[in-house]
Amino acid sequence: MSTSLKVRRLGVLAALAAGSALLRCGDGIGPTALSVALVSGNGQSDTVGRTLATPLVVQVTREGAPATDVAVSWSVLSGGGSLSFATPSTTDNLGIARAAFTLGPLAGQQRAQARVAGASGSPVVFTAGASADRPAQITPSGGSGQTDAPGRPLAVPFAALVRDQHGNPIPGVWVQWTVTAGGGSLSADSTGTDGTGTALVTLTLGSAPGPNTVAGTVSGVAGSATFSATGAHQPILVASVPIPPFYGIHDTYVRDGLAFVFAWDRGVMIFDVGNGIQSGSPADPRLVSSLVTSGGDVHNGWWFHNPVSRENRYLFIGQEGPGSIGSSSLGDIHVVDVSNLPDPREVAFYHMEGAGPHNFWMDESRQILYAAYYNGGVVALDVSGTLAGNLASRALDTIAPGAPSNTFIWGVQLYNGSLYAIDMLSGFWQLGVDTTSGTLTIAAGGNNVPERYGSDLWVAGGYAYTGTWGFRTQPGNAVKVWQLGPTGSPALVHTIVTPGIGTVSDVEVSPDGRLLMFSAEQGSSAGFHFYDLTNPAAPALIATYPVSTGVHTATFGTINGRLYAFGAKNPFDPALLILDVTPLLP
Repeated sequence: MSTSLKVRRLGVLAALAAGSALLRCGDGIGPTALSVALVSGNGQSDTVGRTLATPLVVQVTREGAPATDVAVSWSVLSGGGSLSFATPSTTDNLGIARAAFTLGPLAGQQRAQARVAGASGSPVVFTAGASADRPAQITPSGGSGQTDAPGRPLAVPFAALVRDQHGNPIPGVWVQWTVTAGGGSLSADSTGTDGTGTALVTLTLGSAPGPNTVAGTVSGVAGSATFSATGAHQPILVASVPIPPFYGIHDTYVRDGLAFVFAWDRGVMIFDVGNGIQSGSPADPRLVSSLVTSGGDVHNGWWFHNPVSRENRYLFIGQEGPGSIGSSSLGDIHVVDVSNLPDPREVAFYHMEGAGPHNFWMDESRQILYAAYYNGGVVALDVSGTLAGNLASRALDTIAPGAPSNTFIWGVQLYNGSLYAIDMLSGFWQLGVDTTSGTLTIAAGGNNVPERYGSDLWVAGGYAYTGTWGFRTQPGNAVKVWQLGPTGSPALVHTIVTPGIGTVSDVEVSPDGRLLMFSAEQGSSAGFHFYDLTNPAAPALIATYPVSTGVHTATFGTINGRLYAFGAKNPFDPALLILDVTPLLP
């Protein structure tokens, strides 16, 4: 045989040998490869810590026949359990290997596996359901420590968490509830735990101020979950939102779960406090957007809900420029389109030469804006339809009730067909309004608060409440109470004097007419002051919330059935303060 033929024959034999080796030794391919498969034990359930009734079983085969003495590695993948098996774990004459699975302490799905090196189908994974053990502990998990008015149901239910000895929450357990102090009542004597192991109950506080306590117990479990609450007539601070200084925050307008904060050089800042646009709440205000209008000095505003066009499109903003009482002021009314709240845009303005605005009131049904224009008096402005550019042609009428030398209007309010105005210099006025033409006339009042400068006003329930500020011949520490006669003319019936303040800067009555609130500055009694209006002619003080640096303005807002006070803390450390004042309601 030639040398070349020998070489070719050896090459063929080598190739055949290599192919045979591949067939015999390949990983998972070829007739001699190992395979492993799950036989039984998967998908069982039991209580944590217990051994499953059926062991975990796998079978290993080679070329379809049982493979004996093959090593099987067992391990737990999740749940913290354990496995027991013959050591070392090898297959028997049927190719079978088995392990007992004791569940770990964590309720839920637990996993274990069997692994055979080089075998197809490896690893084999088993799952098991582990349920919580019997109740062993009950603890409070929410709702404790609330304060509300005596006799009112708490806003947040008490929540008790029931768990086993491993800390797993247990659903379907009945918690027994008991009032242990305070004389309140519960929404149920017993409630069951939900899928998180939590049982809820609502406490209605006892009729007397003071502590209330409640205990939750589970049969067979030592101890109890104890909850406390307090019945008190006091406001509760739920949020303090810092406002960047130059000046800080001046005024706030609250409607439909939005708080429009007017912050001078920072413009209007729109916060979600319950509207849902940014998932905000009174306790967690979320900024939606902000805008600095032309000229800045953003002072106050009104979000116009137009019942004719059914749009909530326009926000009217007052710009308060520099001025001198009785003689001069500057600023314009700016109109902002807020139909897209995250992207507000200024679209129109109104300018009065030689005068600037302070506070507004809207006759929304007739689409008329009434603006206090300081030395310019009161302006009636048609705001119907689409607003754009200069609104000078929309002025319906202007009136200066104190005459040119004695007019410096702080605010206005429409009530029962009359427009009421408070003037820093000439006091409290009733103005007649022609609702068709917008014409304004003097009806009654005026020149009736000579000893103090007038500030804000609020009219409700046949009475009006006006504030005072600064120092004239007496300090601005008084709220005047006026009874409105059959024709709406005001008559002074009471004066509330608060020692320790120098300015009553904002006055408002709650929407239900039960509370009078005013904000106070300058002195040891600065802050919020709240009065019961059971007798509207003689309001009774029920609570104060001190703020050492003073509260410049304050307004009410009703959100999710609770009453809040929004206050402008200024200056030095400016902030929007939000108080829950529901506990004050009689």
